[in-house]
Amino acid sequence: MHGSASAHSRGRRRGLGGFILVGGQSRRMGRNKAFLRAGGRSLLERTIELLRPHVEEVTLLGPKEGYARFGLQVLPDCWPRGGPLAGLCTGLVVSGYDWNIFLACDLPLLEGRFLELLRERAGKTRKWAVVPRTKRGWEPLAAAYHRRCLPVLRRALASRKGGVVDALGSLPVDAIESGELEVRGLSSTLFLNVNRPEDWKRAERALTMGSR
Repeated sequence: MHGSASAHSRGRRRGLGGFILVGGQSRRMGRNKAFLRAGGRSLLERTIELLRPHVEEVTLLGPKEGYARFGLQVLPDCWPRGGPLAGLCTGLVVSGYDWNIFLACDLPLLEGRFLELLRERAGKTRKWAVVPRTKRGWEPLAAAYHRRCLPVLRRALASRKGGVVDALGSLPVDAIESGELEVRGLSSTLFLNVNRPEDWKRAERALTMGSR
């Protein structure tokens, strides 16, 4: 895997890469969150459709089983059982782009306008990552990372002492704060992720109200 990854990533291309993390265990939900359906689409289908206009290509990060029907490249983690941090490292290892957007597959309220803002900031910043930060804290799985982040993230992964949020403390991060979201007419609720059945019920209510 490592040899093919380095060959794949040789020579950076213009634009942004896009990655969706689908490798979670979904234990608290009791079923695969990527396949939860609302408005005739699964969460994963919705996320793919949102991300496509903002990146050059979309890749799924997770086990190959069950995702072939989406017609996208599916990459298992180079570091099994390493959680989202392993997913980020895998994406940055294989990417042919300097900047890459990473999204969790369980963000049912995410909006294209936020991805426009994320892409815009990645194109301007001198920092290594662009990550939203709300009153709840960092949202590292709806963010953009430059390939410069890879050595830091790999060290964090090797240390096994924390997750993605802990690793952010060692990176130059351009934070998108709640106030900036509000100026764009966006709410921090767009980062609601569905870990439990009650989270999904909240999201379904919000999606139903939004479609009226």
